[in-house]
Amino acid sequence: MGPLVATVSAILAWIQDLKDRVLERRRAGVLHFPTPAEPGAAEEESTALIVIPNHELLLCIGKGAYGEVWLARDELGSYRAVKIVHRSSFHDNSPFDREFRGIQQYTPISRTHHGLIPILHVGRNKDLGYFYYVMELGDCEVNGRTVVPEVYCAKNLERELERRGGLPVQECVHLAMELAEALHYLHGRHLIHRDIKPSNIIFVGGQPKFADVGLVTHIADTGRDAPRLGTEGFIPPEGPGTPAADVYSLGRVIYEAWLGRSAHETAVAAVPDQQLEQEDARQLNEITLKACHPEVAARYTSAAELQADLMRLNDRLYGGAQRGTGQ
Repeated sequence: MGPLVATVSAILAWIQDLKDRVLERRRAGVLHFPTPAEPGAAEEESTALIVIPNHELLLCIGKGAYGEVWLARDELGSYRAVKIVHRSSFHDNSPFDREFRGIQQYTPISRTHHGLIPILHVGRNKDLGYFYYVMELGDCEVNGRTVVPEVYCAKNLERELERRGGLPVQECVHLAMELAEALHYLHGRHLIHRDIKPSNIIFVGGQPKFADVGLVTHIADTGRDAPRLGTEGFIPPEGPGTPAADVYSLGRVIYEAWLGRSAHETAVAAVPDQQLEQEDARQLNEITLKACHPEVAARYTSAAELQADLMRLNDRLYGGAQRGTGQ
C-alpha cells in the first residue's frame, strides 16, 4: 500500500506543477500551441509562440475550422474574447487570408451598431503565421455579465434554444427584429455575413449580436471564395454570398427560434392551423415562410423589408415600446 500511495502522490504533485507552469504562462500572455502536421504527413508537431500583448489568456471557450476563441483578461482587469487564427490550420492561404480580409472590412463598423459584436483590437504576426482579434465578451449562461473564469460559458442563441425550446411569439419577434435591423445595417455598408446561425448569435447585456464574423466580406468580393461557405441548413438553394442569402439564413434562425426545430433536421413548412390560434402567431408564420422561401423572387428583397414587417408586428404586440434604436 505504501508504494501505491507514494506513486499517487508523485502523480498529483506532477499535475499540480504542470498546472502552475501553464498558469504562469497565461499570466504572461504567452501560450504554446501545437502546429498541425501537413495533410498526410506523419504526426509531427512543431511549436508556435503566441503572444497576445497586455492580455492574460485564461480559458479556451470555443474552437472551430477558423480558429480558437479564448477568454482573456486585459491589464485593467476587464474580460475579453480573443480569437486566434493560425495559417497552419489550413491547406493553403485562401481561407486564412479570407478571414483576415473580413476582419479588415468589418472592424471599422463593428462599434457603430448595437447588433454587431465590437472588435476592439487586431494583431498579426506574419513570421509565425497567425493573427488575432480582441472582442467584447458575451454574457455568461450562468452568471450574466459577472465573469467567473472557471465556469464561464458564453450565452448564445443555440444554447438558449437547447435549454428552452422554442421562444414565445413576443420574444421571438423582438429578437428577430433586432437581428434584421443589424443585418440591414451590415448590408447598408456593402458587407454580408455568410454564416448566420443560432450559435453565431450571442448576447451582451441581454442584447443579441451577430458574432463569429470571420466570413464577413464585401459584397463585391464574394466571387473569390468557394461557393459553399456557411453552414448546411442555413444556406439557401441558390448558395451563399449575397444579401438575399443572408436574409434566408436569418429566416431559418427565426423559424428555429420560434418553433425549436433544428434547421439541420427539417425543412421549413407552414405551421399547422391548430398552432396559429392567435393572429400574432399567424403573422409570424407568414413572415418566417417568406424570409426563408427557397425561391429568391418570393423572398424578402432585403433585410430592410423583413425588418419592416417585423416592426409592424412588434408594434401590434408592444406598441413600439421595444423597437430597436435604429442606426
